[in-house]
Amino acid sequence: MKISLATTLSFLILALASNSLLVLGTSSVPEPLLDVNGNKVESTLQYYIVSAIWGAGGGGVSLHGGRNGYCPLDVIQLPSDMQNGIKLTLSPYNNSTIVRESTDLNLRFSVLLSGREYCNEQPLWKVDNYDAASGKWFITTGGLDGHPGAETLLNWFKLEKIGNFPGTYKIVHCPSVCESCVKLCNNVGRSFEDGVRRLVLVRDDEPSFPVVLIPATEERSTSV
Repeated sequence: MKISLATTLSFLILALASNSLLVLGTSSVPEPLLDVNGNKVESTLQYYIVSAIWGAGGGGVSLHGGRNGYCPLDVIQLPSDMQNGIKLTLSPYNNSTIVRESTDLNLRFSVLLSGREYCNEQPLWKVDNYDAASGKWFITTGGLDGHPGAETLLNWFKLEKIGNFPGTYKIVHCPSVCESCVKLCNNVGRSFEDGVRRLVLVRDDEPSFPVVLIPATEERSTSV
């Protein structure tokens, strides 16, 4: 049976169209973050970021005096799994209500720092300047809300899924808000110094900090 040129071209066009649809289907939007109840995380609500490992894994994130004893305050993990820490909001760079995996976020504690004796700064997470004495990049406060771009690179974090359990994530600093910028790209882990678990950027061969998100309406202990 002879097949005409027109029929052949029709099949080719149909095949190309189908492949294009398949490609579009695979380039989907990142999955939404889920809290411990399996609900989608929203930027308008408040959450506790808590260790995904109960018991010896410690508790939630909070604030502690800077390494100089004053400001800016460092982001730390509380030692007890009975301590949720300080609640916070997760704000995507694109102002989306639904917070998604692997998306640049501002992480802001829901607490006023101006009332503290030595601090008058925004309770927004950022990566501090390199600490040559310890060889670490600490996570601290004083970042600027929004304004994605080169001037705010150190203020952006992501949550990326880890393991096989739904709703378990690692915190990552690898901003995508400025593709042409030279930037850090590291997981966030913990540095155990002087009895304090400070959050720091870690190398690929160092353990990250596995976390879950607990809605702030589910109170346990909120010790700072």
